[in-house]
Amino acid sequence: MESFAPNNTPFPPLIAAKDGSNFTYASLHDRVPHILTDVINDFYAAIQSRTDSDEAVAEGKQLTSALSRLKHEMVTDKLLTPLEEDGVGDTAKWNSWLAKYFPQATWYSAPFLVWEPYLYRRIAMIFKRSQYWNTYDFFASRKKNTFIASMVAVAKLCARVDKLTRECLEDPSTTKLHLAFIEMLQASLWGNQTDLSMFPDLSNERLEEMQAQISSGENNSKIVSNDTDKIWSIVSRISKGRVDIVLDNSGFELLQDVLLAHWLVSVGIARQIVFHPKRIPWYVSDVTNQDFYWLINALQDPQSVGASGLSSSDEAVLKSLGNQWSSLLASNVWVLKDELFWTGPYGYRYLPSEGSDTWMELVNADCVIFKGDLNYRKLIYDLQWPVSTPFIDAIGPIATDPNAPAVVSLRTAKCDTIVGVDPQRARELFALRKDWMYSGEYGVIQLSPGRWN
Repeated sequence: MESFAPNNTPFPPLIAAKDGSNFTYASLHDRVPHILTDVINDFYAAIQSRTDSDEAVAEGKQLTSALSRLKHEMVTDKLLTPLEEDGVGDTAKWNSWLAKYFPQATWYSAPFLVWEPYLYRRIAMIFKRSQYWNTYDFFASRKKNTFIASMVAVAKLCARVDKLTRECLEDPSTTKLHLAFIEMLQASLWGNQTDLSMFPDLSNERLEEMQAQISSGENNSKIVSNDTDKIWSIVSRISKGRVDIVLDNSGFELLQDVLLAHWLVSVGIARQIVFHPKRIPWYVSDVTNQDFYWLINALQDPQSVGASGLSSSDEAVLKSLGNQWSSLLASNVWVLKDELFWTGPYGYRYLPSEGSDTWMELVNADCVIFKGDLNYRKLIYDLQWPVSTPFIDAIGPIATDPNAPAVVSLRTAKCDTIVGVDPQRARELFALRKDWMYSGEYGVIQLSPGRWN
């Protein structure tokens, strides 16, 4: 592929259309300001609950003003300004990247994959620079409440995977393992639909409906590019290997990912699973270390988080799996690594050069699974790709590096960029619905075989 730089890409980036006609514009003009307003309102409620410290309340009001100024900058199309030092560890990289590639960028002139991550990094900066609120996760209550409200569906899913795993151990034939792998991989894919940055008003009823569709397999005809069998041809050759999962959303999607990890270890494919969460709160519902441990604790003791409606058998399966997973973490069979690269400015084609420490970690894996829409966009870069562009071509250096692991992307499409789709299939989808690329109803399971080729 021809020369590729963040500000000089082979195809045009996604930029808000001046006439307001594209998804990027709708996100910048409507969806994301809505999210920032929710952050401000939720934080205001958190401030009111702080009766222990007048200083914390006073500082909270200052932070609210800073968030309001950020929203004003966004909706009035101001310049993207440098970050202030906040101790996270990547401020210099962010600022040098902005100065080198996007020195005069404004919110409406910058590519989607510039202004949106920048927004969440700015929000984090506001809190990280504070004294009383620097560990506050401004998305935590939404993430937890959504999961707690769906705990009965969670228990049913856990029971299904627990049963499936035991069946595989009783009958470890290639056919049985293959079929189980397809079910687990597709469940992990569709778990990505429950994304609070895309659906900030997701109701409990709609969430339960989505979960039922995932569990039933109803969605699988909507996989528009499907490399599952090619992935299985690699995974079936792995024995006691290492599988990494670059996580996306907490809650129900994280549960699907953890269940996939549970199955991979239980049947002997993986001896170690390395999860890669975010180090700072990110994109509303992305997984942090705290979210991961909270989920394990919630399963170990559902009553402690306010779960209701569970039967005794529901509680038993949740506690059993929660205890098993706690032991896997304690014994380093499961490991969490929250590298800063995931919340940095660079796309993933720059992992070998700009994220070399993270890349050297990933090449220790046999297979790396990238979850979700943002990870997909950072893998291929947010461009107006011809839909038939091969996935391997779009991800560039991390496909061609001789040490590259197998790279798998599980993504429900929530942004109007996609590759690896047959042109005829794309034409049919556009005829069916113009928003298929960002509706969240269609998905891809795509593979770069790396050194397994």
